[in-house]
Amino acid sequence: MLRVVIAMTVAAGSAAVGQILVRLGMQQVGSLEHYGPMELLPYFWQALRNPYVIIGTVLNAVFYFLFLAALSWTEVTVALPMTAIEYGFAALLAVLILKEQVPAGRWFGIALVMMGVILISKTGGET
Repeated sequence: MLRVVIAMTVAAGSAAVGQILVRLGMQQVGSLEHYGPMELLPYFWQALRNPYVIIGTVLNAVFYFLFLAALSWTEVTVALPMTAIEYGFAALLAVLILKEQVPAGRWFGIALVMMGVILISKTGGET
């Protein structure tokens, strides 16, 4: 079970950093305002060329491959809920890097999710 916890913690950290980087990249690209095909293609092409978006996408791929490994070691009902660790990591990074304000109610909700992850990890086992 330890390797599942380690893999999913690293996976969640990778995904959280990836999401923060994608957000930084999309702030540079700007807001999507028009939804016609002629506007969407250049917009997404610009996004896909942004270094933050590229690195963030690679980190999200790291998450996915670690998740695949975890699924080979344990039940989906253990591995999938553990992905929620990302919420805590992402909230901390959003405050530290993006300077976002996270209200107390949101922190409380994240804490509840994290407690659920701990409970699930204590009752799960490897297959």
